[in-house]
Amino acid sequence: MAEIFRLILALAVYIFIGWNILYLISSRRNGMAFFEGLCLAYGLGVGFISLEMLLFYFFSLKFSIANILLPWIALLVASLAAYMRHPRHVPDIGLDERKGPIILKTLLIFGILFEAAYAIFRALIRPIEAYDAIAIYAIKSKIFFLAKSINADFLSTTFKLFPHPDYPLNIPFSEVFVYLSLGNLNDQLVKIIFPLFFIGLLAIFYFEIRRFASRAYALLFTFLLATIPQFNAYAANAYVDLPLAYYYFASAVFLFKWIENKEKTHLLLVSACMSGLAGFTKNEGMMYCAINSLVLFIALIGDGERMKMKRIFNFIAYTGVMCIILLPWLWIKNTCSLTNDEIVLANINLSYLMKQLHRIGPILYEYQKQFFGPKKWNIMWPLALLVILIGHKIAFGGIKKYMALSVGLAVAGYTLFYMISPLDAMFFAGKTWSRFIIHFLPVVVYWMALILKDDLKI
Repeated sequence: MAEIFRLILALAVYIFIGWNILYLISSRRNGMAFFEGLCLAYGLGVGFISLEMLLFYFFSLKFSIANILLPWIALLVASLAAYMRHPRHVPDIGLDERKGPIILKTLLIFGILFEAAYAIFRALIRPIEAYDAIAIYAIKSKIFFLAKSINADFLSTTFKLFPHPDYPLNIPFSEVFVYLSLGNLNDQLVKIIFPLFFIGLLAIFYFEIRRFASRAYALLFTFLLATIPQFNAYAANAYVDLPLAYYYFASAVFLFKWIENKEKTHLLLVSACMSGLAGFTKNEGMMYCAINSLVLFIALIGDGERMKMKRIFNFIAYTGVMCIILLPWLWIKNTCSLTNDEIVLANINLSYLMKQLHRIGPILYEYQKQFFGPKKWNIMWPLALLVILIGHKIAFGGIKKYMALSVGLAVAGYTLFYMISPLDAMFFAGKTWSRFIIHFLPVVVYWMALILKDDLKI
């Protein structure tokens, strides 16, 4: 019972720290619903506490709860000042309609809550046991916890004994923080981190759809996302693919919202923070940092000649926030010579790619296996294609064109990875593509919801 209490305190610290960061960024969560703010706070708290623990490397500090929490006092003072200065804002979600399909809404709510509860149950009934979760992430978190520190010897020697030594440390450090809070290496309770990312993503997804549609409509698409087998399976296995999906979706949706309303600067700041944390969660997150930067650049170019200096400032600020988050880990990777054994970036040149064109066939074969794979995806991908074909006149117009661009760039980026990898293309794609799809799946479902919003009257 004492361990459960300590776990709750650790999660409360994540949310409390993240809440204050969000307060400071968004002037009292401008336009955000309370529960959406909590779910955003969780991801921010996890990411920034992990980032702080990484900085201990530069100051040779020991990991302890006191050392970790002490620096956040300044943030609390700053957020309190912001609280006193700014008035409370009303969430900009749609009207709470009392009429409508009550039975449908009740069933959808029950289904979503069941998936959330079941994800927590599946996560906590077993310790960390999946191969990558142990070999890539959990082994590092255990080393850090037992040593109570991070030093160059771990990174330059010990880490190279395990797969993917260059993977970012957001999730390992989040596990360390839970271990420190519990006082021991409890491999069951630490897994609560992952279903909470699942619940947080679903909540953000729901509230973002509520901004343009009814409750029943938002519940329908949230239920669709929550019940995709491959998606909810990763809420319980301690892999980092679902946390990455959380960070990418939050970064993308707030970027899209800012493109629609450029007066709300806090949306751009939230997106930049989530983008940077995506890159600090998994190597593939760096690709999403680049995608978001490119989408922002294209959107700013589309503004024409008006407010040229402000456009430049917005782009520099966005990329600057990401760089501040990412540079400590990139510097450590470089100085400790941590390299990736699956992706060779030096192979990104026209000559090499032309020699690898024979890989296209095996890659596309693996893509279609997932596209027509109801066991993992229900009928999600044929349904998405159907929605895009039916709504093709509006699917690539307005803000939706940026969603299409974001998803298209993600697929192109992963295809490029398969092309330049020294691994066999069919083996590599067969091993990873079903996981990579999870990263951009919520954006695709959100895009579908926008396409159909004028056709589905619920």
